[in-house]
Parts: sequence; structure tokens; C-alpha cells
Amino acid sequence: MNSIITLFLSLAFAILMLLPGTSQGATTENIHFYSVLFNENDIPGDCRMSIASLGGEITYTVPEIGFVQVKSNNNILSDLKSLPSVNSVNPSISWPVPAVQKTGLEEYLTLDYSDYPYIRDLEWDINRVTENGASYNLGTGSNDVVIGIIDSGIDRDHPDLVENLLPGSKNFVPAGGYRNTEPQETGAIHEFDDKIGHGSHIAGTIAANGQMLGVAPNTGIRAYRVFGESSAETAWVAAAIVTAANDGVDVISLSMEGFYLNGQIFYTDPLTGEKVALGNDIADFLAYKRVIQYAINKGCLVVAASGNEGMNMTEKRLVTNYLNSIYSGNGLYFVGAGFEVPGTIPGVVTVSSTGPYDTLALYSNYGPGFIDLAAPGGDISKYLEYQLSGRPPEDYFAEQLYKNEFCLSTNHQGGYIYNVGTSMAVPKVAAVASLIIDKYGKIGPQKVAEMLYKKGVESVSGKEQAYYGSGRLNAVKALTD
Repeated sequence: MNSIITLFLSLAFAILMLLPGTSQGATTENIHFYSVLFNENDIPGDCRMSIASLGGEITYTVPEIGFVQVKSNNNILSDLKSLPSVNSVNPSISWPVPAVQKTGLEEYLTLDYSDYPYIRDLEWDINRVTENGASYNLGTGSNDVVIGIIDSGIDRDHPDLVENLLPGSKNFVPAGGYRNTEPQETGAIHEFDDKIGHGSHIAGTIAANGQMLGVAPNTGIRAYRVFGESSAETAWVAAAIVTAANDGVDVISLSMEGFYLNGQIFYTDPLTGEKVALGNDIADFLAYKRVIQYAINKGCLVVAASGNEGMNMTEKRLVTNYLNSIYSGNGLYFVGAGFEVPGTIPGVVTVSSTGPYDTLALYSNYGPGFIDLAAPGGDISKYLEYQLSGRPPEDYFAEQLYKNEFCLSTNHQGGYIYNVGTSMAVPKVAAVASLIIDKYGKIGPQKVAEMLYKKGVESVSGKEQAYYGSGRLNAVKALTD
């Protein structure tokens, strides 16, 4: 079954989800890109000169965690590793975000809301969390509490979002976009408009207040845009998290995942065949760990997706095999025990996804001690039934069966669209966390997380904890004294 799920995710199901991968290699037309993490949480003053002497150029910096991206016309990996101030270095790993337009499904999944003047009945997932709106009588949040959405931006003019979109949203995609493949990107800090829809979908789930209602329809939101229309660099994501934390957001919604390895990592240059031992750290993943801890130290609760690989993340060998399968295109080879990040970082709230019948979604990652709680993110069960029965997938969409499985929210064009994945589960948890903060005060991320686990869920026990952690999210329980 996992192979069927993987096929679906990699082909028809690549709708709007943030799935880490390496569709873009670390080498583009003989230009090499490297992620460099220094020993300390700062950037040495002489690093630009040192890197320039090797034939490299620093293109992006995150000084708060001692992380930079470097590009060069030559292979300087070994030279960068030899610098005494460098902790780890590797060919940069990108974060692709497939768009609806590339799948041909947007026509089906976009709601013609002229037929639905009142669309809240279609929000089965939000109705599940709020007990059909009962939680709104206990709390809807306020703009005194802010959720930072690290994603593809937001539709700043969407009528359901404008009321709660606070000043201070920012863009982290530089001029030229991903490795100069997006000439339309200017790099301007104020250009945080969503071009693919994922971030707007997240925002609506949290704080829509119009034709649809989010879980916390009066909570403040800011967008920190790290995706244009192509992949993102780890440095952009890290910079966005640092900035959100410095801006004082209370909760960070992070619908993406990465991996970390306890073992050895090797790199084979695809152009020369040279094999290099990188040690036991990937700079991108270690930087990810540092930046999450930075946010937690600043008082932010970080809510993150468990991921969409349909795997038990406590089976370390399975995770390592998966890493080798997806990163082999970058010349990377892993030996040892693999871990998902940020889900395994202490203090992060890791969310699995459930479907309309409260069961674990077929694609959702899981594992005892890995999942903290579960929330509706939609499912693909009926779609797989169509595949297995030999019926054409188009029939599933033409018959609008996705409306019973996928999650509806705001899109980037003033309307509404269906989507599915652990990405859709994360904002619901972030929203309930904001409601807890609004009711009980700024009590710190650890206490907010404890309240989520103890009183913000329908509790489960035994083997079910591997799938749902402390339980299934429930806003009414979270707000009931």
C-alpha cells in the first residue's frame, strides 16, 4: 500500500503540498551551491574573504544561527570543509513546492462558490475541530495573539483574510528566485503575495473570517514568504523563522519537514565522480535544528507537520532508506539512523493527519513518541479505491468525491480551493494554540503545548498513541475550564 501512496503523492497528488526533496540538484549549469554551517551561532568576520579566496560567493546569510549559502563556478566542497570555522557543509538541499497548475487539477479543486453563498457546511474538517462551531462561543481569538505562517505568502486582498492580516508580513525569496530561475522575483521585502496558493490555504484554515470561518477567526496572522513558484532554499526558511521569532509571533505554523542523520554521509560529485565523506551532519538539517531552537528560545510555539510519506518515523533504518531514495539525485548517500526534523526536536508540536472518519490518513507519517497530536488534514482513501478498481482518476474529481475527503480553504485568487496533507492539519493545531494563549495569557510555549496535550484533545491510549499522540484536536475541550 505504501508504494501506491508514494506513486499518488509523486504524481497526481502533488497538489500544493510542501514536500522536501531534490527535484532541483545542487549543481545548475556548472554552478555549485553549498550550505555552510559555522561552529558558532554567528558568522565569522573573515568568512567572506576566506570563501572568496576559494572561488566562492556568499549569496544568503542567517547570522543568528551561523548559516550561509555559497555558490561557486567550481567544486569547492573539500576546501569549504577545511575551513576551521566550519562545522558542516554540503551541496544545498532544496525544498520543492508543486503547484496546482502543474497537475491539471485546479479546475476541479477550485470551488465555484457562487453556488454556495454559505460555505461553512463544506468545512467538515474545521467543523470537526470546533464541534460545528461550538468553540466559537468559548473563544475566537484576537489580534493580540499572532501566528506566523512560514509558507508561500498570502492573498493580502482576500476578503476572508484581510481583517486578521496584521502589518509586518515579509518576503524572503531573493531577486531572481530559486537559483535565478524566477526572473519575476524582485527580492523586495514587501512582495509577500502568494503565487501558488499553499500559504493562503493555511491562512484561511487558521483565521478566515468571511464566507468561511477558520478555527480561530479573530486571531492575528502574518505571512513569511519562502516560496515563489519554484523551490526554496533552506537559508530562506531559516531566515523567515528567525524573523518571525524576532517579530514576536506567538505561534509558528510550519507545514514542511526535513531529516537528520546519526551516522555518516557521503557525497559523490555528479560531474567528476569524486566521492567525499561529509561526516555525520548535513548543514541544512543541522541549521534547521538550530533555527527551531532559536524560535523556541524566543518564546514561540512551533507547530510542524509529521510529513506525507506514510512511514513509521521511529523505524530509523526505514527513514535512512527513504533518505537515500530521495537525495540520491544530489549525490548524497546516508549510513546510519535517520530522524525527521523538526518533529523530533524537543519543544516542537508534531502533528499527524486524520481523515473524515477520524482515522489516520493513508499518507500521514506516524510513530510512538514521534506524534504529539492529530488533526484533520484530509485523506485519499476513496481516491485509492478508484485507482485500485481501475477507474480513471478523472472520474473521482469529476464526481467531486474529493469534497468528502479534502479540506476546503481560501486560495490565492480571492476564492476557495480543496487540498489535502499534513500541511492542512498543522494550521488547525496552531489556531487552537493561539486560542489557548488568548484565553490564558502568554504563558510560554512549553505550557501552551502541555495544555494542548492535556486538555485540547480527545484523548487516546495504547497503540493509538503511535498514530494520534495525546489525541485528536478539539477546540471546545481546549477552551473549557
